Amino acid sequence: MRNLEVIKRNLALFTSIVVGAASLIGCGSANPSSASAAEAVDNTKEVIHVVAATRGGPVPYITVDENDELDGYDIAVFRAVFEKLPQYDVELVKTDDALTGLTSGQYQISVNNWGYREERAETYYYSYPYDKVVYDFIQRADDEPLTSFRDASERGYKIEVGAGNNVTNALEAWNESNPDAQIELVYTESDILVLFEHILDGTSDFRIDDHPIFNAYKEQYDLQLQGNSLSDEEAQNVSSSLNAYFLFPKDEAGAALREDVNRVLKELKEDGTLKTLSEKYFGIDQSPDAADFEKVLN
Repeated sequence: MRNLEVIKRNLALFTSIVVGAASLIGCGSANPSSASAAEAVDNTKEVIHVVAATRGGPVPYITVDENDELDGYDIAVFRAVFEKLPQYDVELVKTDDALTGLTSGQYQISVNNWGYREERAETYYYSYPYDKVVYDFIQRADDEPLTSFRDASERGYKIEVGAGNNVTNALEAWNESNPDAQIELVYTESDILVLFEHILDGTSDFRIDDHPIFNAYKEQYDLQLQGNSLSDEEAQNVSSSLNAYFLFPKDEAGAALREDVNRVLKELKEDGTLKTLSEKYFGIDQSPDAADFEKVLN
């Protein structure tokens, strides 16, 4: 009888050990199995190849060095965006055919400080903005800073302009609406550096230009010129769209890529990255207003 009880106790102990061991084996194998599954998901996750196109200008928004390396504010923002989007494998190419290549499917995004145009919006999707243009009155360093178009007209100032651009259109509209306060326009096809030199030698009195572009020329050529910002109202007269955007093909893939890029652009606005990059490249904050990140243009 005692032997039977011993046998029962040993059998119970053996059963307990077997069950416990099975339990331990089961627990031990669960984690490797889960890890393998997770690794399998990571390894099989689709990476989407994206070709981004840029014309390599305008300076200083986009620059190309002697080694053909791209830099500038636009490129820095572009890279900051895709650092947060590891699901995309991005290739950046320089081309004169940035927009046509978007339409044909050769490129998936264009990085070129694009402003908004209604006719362009019919063909391409616009991202949230990443830059807000600041226009300057540019004058000799010892001149009294201009405050407005009317101020320029009252001083009898003369400006050299190229036909058909935003600044010229704004000044022509001013002259048409203000016959008693005309600004003398001299039409020219001269290079921008020549136009700056003409202010210095008195051929003309002022110019209206993009602040970073002016600063780039001023620093490179040591120009004794000053730049003072236009008021918001007069800047709107120069261009109704002061922001710059990335462009995408107007198709399903373009819409999906834009959604991802927009999400990150909004994060870069909120965490101050756009401000930091703008100040690095331009010396001022040209990041768009927070309200510009609430709704897409098209």
